Amino acid sequence: MIRIDLEKAKPGMVLAKPVNNLQNMLLLKERVVLTERNIQMLRSWGVGEIWIEGGRSSEASDLAQDFDALQAAIDRELQEKFANVADDPLMMEIMRLAGKQIKRRLLRREAEHGTPAS
Repeated sequence: MIRIDLEKAKPGMVLAKPVNNLQNMLLLKERVVLTERNIQMLRSWGVGEIWIEGGRSSEASDLAQDFDALQAAIDRELQEKFANVADDPLMMEIMRLAGKQIKRRLLRREAEHGTPAS
């Protein structure tokens, strides 16, 4: 089972978990095969993510690539912010620890929501 953004949902995918709206009203039961109409309905209710059946599929790989791209962007941003102090070992250690903390927070958030970013 994997969690995907609704924007990546395709007709034919099978829900692994029921989908509820913000008021906890059931919109679709688990094991429902998605149709374009279902996907549009979920969008209209503001659903952002769904759980689908399957292992580490191409959608999961896309999510992992998105996560890797985000990590690379964080690294670039930190390097830009610390560029003026690159010769100071203490500041470089602070930059390294800041990057590590940001990545740890991202991984924790992803783990709490069950994504394949590990």
